[in-house]
Amino acid sequence: MTPAADDAVLGTRVFVLAGGDGAPAFLLSDLHVPAGGGAVVDALAAWLSCARDRRARVFVLGDLFDSYVSARQLRVGVWRDVADLFARAVHAGVELHVLHGNRDFLLGREFEAATGGRVVPGGIRCRLAGRSALLLHGDELCQNDLPYQRAKRWLRSRPVRALARCLPLRTSLALAERARRRSREVVASGDQARFAPTAAAVGAAFANGVDLLVFGHIHRPARGPFAAGEYCVLPAFDADGTGLFADAGELTYAQCRDRAVQRQPDPPPRTFA
Repeated sequence: MTPAADDAVLGTRVFVLAGGDGAPAFLLSDLHVPAGGGAVVDALAAWLSCARDRRARVFVLGDLFDSYVSARQLRVGVWRDVADLFARAVHAGVELHVLHGNRDFLLGREFEAATGGRVVPGGIRCRLAGRSALLLHGDELCQNDLPYQRAKRWLRSRPVRALARCLPLRTSLALAERARRRSREVVASGDQARFAPTAAAVGAAFANGVDLLVFGHIHRPARGPFAAGEYCVLPAFDADGTGLFADAGELTYAQCRDRAVQRQPDPPPRTFA
């Protein structure tokens, strides 16, 4: 995987993934796996079983974990269990790509070593369902949320990342939970239009030379046309285990149960202002 020639969309680096157009693919976003595990881990295991049966590609478009603050997490608890699930799938022939989200941008080489997958610190441009696609987490599209965009640059700076690596795990997790509570309060009390993707940002994503845009982050699934292309917004996977399934030139919302892909109705389109 290499950086694209035009290697950024709204400050997010874009990487080119060659080949794989004919292979089935599963796309998930915003799993928010909590420290206690639970139903979302079972739903993920079901999707990975389907992916193993089809030797498919799996793309996780950010926020795999509710919070990820230290490489030490992969040695314990649900974080280790999830890494083991992925490792078994990769060993069985699944190709795994995990994008950084706003909750787990510290994922790195330790996750790659534990799973055999690839961590992508940005977006992916690839062939999907016979189309040129751009896969993003989606937070970069919410350009009206200026406080978040400023905080994002600060939080991902080298000094902050270095500090996170030095703190005790319990302290890091406590700080992350405090930040999550504050974020929920801000979102609940603020102007909801501020947290939505803008038309200008979506247009900038399509200007990357693609005709399909797939992203998550906003937790409100949608599908519709945009200019000469099409967008698909992934739901929060932890809500009901829904993702996208690409195969034989088709792209469908789906759930996986008992090693079977169960197609779901398309969500309605949304308006970008």
